[in-house]
Amino acid sequence: MAPGLRREYSDGMVRPTAIIGVCVVLAAAGLPSCRGKREALPPPDARRPALKTEAELAAERTERIARGEVVPNPTPLVEAERRPALPPPMIRPSKDSIRGDVLMVNNSSLTVAEALYPLRDWIREARAAQTPRVFADQLRRRIRDHVRQEIGSLLVYEKALGELGDPQREALEKSVDRELERRVSQDFGDSQAQFERHLERHGLTREQYRGLLKRQMVVGSYVRDVLAPDVSILRHELLAYYRDHLQRYCTEETRELLMIELPFEKFLPAGVTWQAASEPLRAQARLQAIRRARAAHEALAQRDFRDVAREYSLGLNAESGGSWGPISQPLQPPYDEPSRHIFDFVAGQYSEPVETPTGICIVGCGRIEPGSRTPFADVQQQIRTELENARFNRLASDYIWRLAEKATISDLEGFINVAVERAAASAEAGGAQ
Repeated sequence: MAPGLRREYSDGMVRPTAIIGVCVVLAAAGLPSCRGKREALPPPDARRPALKTEAELAAERTERIARGEVVPNPTPLVEAERRPALPPPMIRPSKDSIRGDVLMVNNSSLTVAEALYPLRDWIREARAAQTPRVFADQLRRRIRDHVRQEIGSLLVYEKALGELGDPQREALEKSVDRELERRVSQDFGDSQAQFERHLERHGLTREQYRGLLKRQMVVGSYVRDVLAPDVSILRHELLAYYRDHLQRYCTEETRELLMIELPFEKFLPAGVTWQAASEPLRAQARLQAIRRARAAHEALAQRDFRDVAREYSLGLNAESGGSWGPISQPLQPPYDEPSRHIFDFVAGQYSEPVETPTGICIVGCGRIEPGSRTPFADVQQQIRTELENARFNRLASDYIWRLAEKATISDLEGFINVAVERAAASAEAGGAQ
């Protein structure tokens, strides 16, 4: 027991002073003392006490004042206590938390603006060519694949920089500066103001743009060095590709199509179509077309096809001497049957008048350009470059994605969602340019 709360008496007993004080107070109040026999008290009322309203408390206070009782003033109610309890405060992320528009890849970061910048042309073209629903599906897939590629690029970039010495780093910085100047000159007419407006439109700073350029240069060079032994193409692979894609290196024979065309509708009264014409009118128009065709055919025996076409043809290309240009296969209907004839002709040969469902025509064969085939030796280096680039891109993509699978990455799905939303909004506003 704490000091000051106990006292020793002549009978040798020690009693707590607090208990003695309570007993004295009870005796003065006429209540049983602490030493007296305790009376049995009824159990406490377990019912919930009825709470009085403010109106009832005010009436009771007025009544007590009227009886002459001293009633203390009520404790004033603070205004804040009258209001309902507020919800708990929202927990805001700390300044070290990762925002949804920044993706952390190990110790490197990638912003949404940096991820979307290389896709700006694709976004604009895809939005213009697709329905909104198809575009939305393609957009998410394309952004997801591209972000994975960017994750791998960041890892390659970090690894490549770690292997550079100070002289190599200085040379790299100078190369990046030169490339930046070249691009500003080439793409923006050497105008810094246009360049800055371009960056602002795409949410990039100059340092971010330079960082993208630097990463692109470092990653491309590093990955090519790593994968160089696996990229080389053997000669038999080149020859096999040439044979499998021979049509790429061959040109078909073409023949110039010449035509004197006499549509039946041209011989009907003004304003009357062939579909609406009566049978007598159709018969009369057909007869006139045949007569004109015969006259043109007789003139071809003495004159050049082009001169006769300019005089007699009433169809397409009459002013250009009836020339339809070079073709390598028959035309679509209704010119399929007439145009088919010239592939059996020699240059300068022409047909008899040929009737079609819509008129009469005479076809002739103009200049013939024989087909050609480019030798393998002439395209060998072109094929090698194409195959090496294709193989490098495939191997580089696999290499980068394997690195990405081992990386420590923050909220990838949240980052992709933000990127998709921002790209869709930019495309709708016409900002992906």
